[in-house]
Amino acid sequence: MTAPQQSGRTGRPGQADQPGQPAEPGRPPDVYRSVVALVVWWVWAAFAAANLIDLAIQAHTHFAAEVCAALLLITGVTYVSAFRPQVVAGDDGLEIKNPLRDHRVPWGCVDRLELGDSLEIHCQWEDGAPRRKKLYAWAVHSPRRSRIKAEMRARRKLSSEQSEPTSFGKLPPEAKAALGKTDAEHIVDSLRSRGARSAKDGRGHDGTARPASRWDPLSVAVLVIPAVLLVIVVLA
Repeated sequence: MTAPQQSGRTGRPGQADQPGQPAEPGRPPDVYRSVVALVVWWVWAAFAAANLIDLAIQAHTHFAAEVCAALLLITGVTYVSAFRPQVVAGDDGLEIKNPLRDHRVPWGCVDRLELGDSLEIHCQWEDGAPRRKKLYAWAVHSPRRSRIKAEMRARRKLSSEQSEPTSFGKLPPEAKAALGKTDAEHIVDSLRSRGARSAKDGRGHDGTARPASRWDPLSVAVLVIPAVLLVIVVLA
């Protein structure tokens, strides 16, 4: 996972704002996405392009057509699952891009942020009656194994500090707590800080804030069109 990246730049996890440090008003949006997933996408895209060009030049058989259709379908799956997912945090709210759906969530309707296997955004707003909705962000993964490892690492360091003086023991409590958190937990801390600052500034809290969702046409197309093409080629 990545930490907040201004103006859409990418970087490694753990470079987020320090927990509890508020985001500066008016600053560029922070973008969270998986660096590993991006690498997977570009490696596959290069592989698929090279094979499609080679098949187009050298092979003109029915089997080659099936392989081309399969490559296009896998490329579509890789695009929506590896390239698309991201979370963009701005002064007014969150923009969540999942494989097929986009969600726009103003800070005013964000009730709380939690971590399950992924980032969970709990929304609450008024629409004649109280409304609640929970959204998931694929871009921020939080596997249970990672959380357990982080807890064990923090316990080992605490045990080491108690048994003998180390540099870890000289760190302030905030730094010790940060070392025991996963990348996803750091991201949630940064999002909460930005949301708190936006609430203080009144951004995204105009009383009509509510989440808005839509299907992404391109993502649907890159899955449906190759799938239909593959069926047609196989049955031809």
